Amino acid sequence: MTLKHKRILTDDIHQPLITGFQEAFSQSQTSATTYKPLSDTSSQEIQLTQPAKKRLKTYIWVTWLSSLMGEDKQCKYTAWLSANYQFPKRESDFDSSAHDRMVKQRAIQHKNQGFAAYIEDDNSFTINGETCDIGGKPDIVVNENGQIIIEDCKSGKRKTSHRMQVLIYMLLFPLSPQGQQICQRQAPSGRLVYPNGIVEIAPSEVNTEFKEFFRQTVAIVSSTTPPCQSPSHWECRYCNVPSAYCPAKFDKEANTENHDLF
Repeated sequence: MTLKHKRILTDDIHQPLITGFQEAFSQSQTSATTYKPLSDTSSQEIQLTQPAKKRLKTYIWVTWLSSLMGEDKQCKYTAWLSANYQFPKRESDFDSSAHDRMVKQRAIQHKNQGFAAYIEDDNSFTINGETCDIGGKPDIVVNENGQIIIEDCKSGKRKTSHRMQVLIYMLLFPLSPQGQQICQRQAPSGRLVYPNGIVEIAPSEVNTEFKEFFRQTVAIVSSTTPPCQSPSHWECRYCNVPSAYCPAKFDKEANTENHDLF
């Protein structure tokens, strides 16, 4: 199944490829390259033992789109880089145990009620398009008396991006091979499961306006021309893109004590 995307290119969104990135990527092609980020000459040099690899085809993860659509993140450049280049994975201290427990508990609840429930890896999909491929993995897909519901469990506070994520799943999952078999041409509902409550999402929310918003965001991330950089201390702090590939990235170790104001 192929999903066709309308490309929307605007001069105010798409900027020429930043020279610093070109130089950094060019220098990183050796197995071990030392590079000093252009945006911070005081930073220590970074040893790139595993250089980024150019993807054969743009690949976008659903959560990258939902973060932009929900305005959790403003830097479209990071999503563009991740979609077009593979970077070595960074070690993460994120604890997913609370989320994992929620998913298991929900699955048990559904099965105790006699509902067929498909969990995480069973729901993993990749939808191939003309400009890019998009992948995702809903936590749970459940058949409740003939109504297909896509659930995502969230252990933290509520965010607009969570709703966007489930809406994207509702749009794309039925196009996948397993989605076609489970949904049987039925438009699925959505559901966000939080520790303090449940949010229902109607199939009608996957409307023309949402689809257009989705297409615009995909067009930006899958464009052959990168969007402008929008660095911020908060986003740069948790960004997986190494500084060597993003000259505008803020240095989290920058000295903030060099002043005489107080």
